[in-house]
Amino acid sequence: MAYEWLPPTRDYQPLWPGKLVEVRNLPNGLTLEIWDYSRKLAGDRWLIGMLAQIEVKVGAEHFSAPEMFERFLQETGGVIYYRYRKERHFVDEKERNQVFETIKDHFLKAALEYLSHPSFRDRLIQSEIPLFERKVRWEEEIRRKDEEAERLEELWKDRPI
Repeated sequence: MAYEWLPPTRDYQPLWPGKLVEVRNLPNGLTLEIWDYSRKLAGDRWLIGMLAQIEVKVGAEHFSAPEMFERFLQETGGVIYYRYRKERHFVDEKERNQVFETIKDHFLKAALEYLSHPSFRDRLIQSEIPLFERKVRWEEEIRRKDEEAERLEELWKDRPI
């Protein structure tokens, strides 16, 4: 899997630094952060990277069971993220600021109304929580199948074929 740059947190440090370039308080009460994680690739060539993210806190009422919410808290700290990332490779150093600003401006022009919609938070939760719960159920099923395979292997290991 390819490396995806994420902003630094108390528990995570990215492979290369990024810079928070803009914070917008949206009319729906959410906060949009825009990060520049551009870096030099070789010579005068750059990777231009922009990450837009919105953090959304999630409560127990959005989950099918209290156990799912507890697991969600353990794995995510109780938040989900909307994230949009755009990259351009091998950009000339002289064009790097202009390319980043163009990427940012096009994103804001295309997505700001959508991200500012009053129901954006609820729609994000309605799409992300079922994905999380499906992932948890799938992991549990895989764990059960592995345990059953190990049990059968132990049961049949000394029997002749």
